[in-house]
Amino acid sequence: MEVFENVFISSDLCLHLPEERTVVIADLHIGYESALEADGVHIPRIQTNAVISSLNRLVDKHEPDRLVVLGDLKHEFSRNLGQEMKDVRAVLDSVSDRTEIVLVKGNHDNYIENIVSRIQVPVVPRYRAAGVTFVHGHTPCSDRPLVMAHEHPSIKIVDRVGAYLKLPCHVWLKNERVLVLPAYSPLASGTDLTGIHSNDCLSPVLRDCDVRNAEIFACSDIGLLPLGRLSSLDGFRL
Repeated sequence: MEVFENVFISSDLCLHLPEERTVVIADLHIGYESALEADGVHIPRIQTNAVISSLNRLVDKHEPDRLVVLGDLKHEFSRNLGQEMKDVRAVLDSVSDRTEIVLVKGNHDNYIENIVSRIQVPVVPRYRAAGVTFVHGHTPCSDRPLVMAHEHPSIKIVDRVGAYLKLPCHVWLKNERVLVLPAYSPLASGTDLTGIHSNDCLSPVLRDCDVRNAEIFACSDIGLLPLGRLSSLDGFRL
């Protein structure tokens, strides 16, 4: 679905700019398992291989000249864990010979320059293409149109007996010309937006927007699901 001129959201948890031959993803949080292990919590290591597989499917599908990662490529804030470094490099190496990679720095990406220097991936505070500014979203930005990440938006869909499905979603603030991308990480369940207001948002960008008026497009195996305005989803039941 086209949100800005020649800028399309996709159920593949990405943004596609066909004329720029560019695909944009966000919030991979590679190394999440390593960070948990450092804190004594052990879970199966599935994320790196899952991301490598999905990224290569994305490149197969869109054949982009450029892949933009819109922040939080890595997970750990305060240090570079050895396994995290290996995992980040493995993910980037898996597609670096197929497409140019640009990293927009997020709040989790401390020391990311040390990790990616070997493969000469540029790390930038923001990116601009097709007349649109791309940032992670953890700091204020007045540029418009704007595409950001950081919030890991999702919507919880509940049935009549209380079972629920949480779907990652694109958040389109049409009047403010701001789009929020879902997290690409398979381990990021997402922040349920149902019932939230602007003051509840992590990003200072969204705290200055009318989030309740945003249009929600959930990502599913059957494509994008237009769910209407966020304000209409309070107490939503199937």
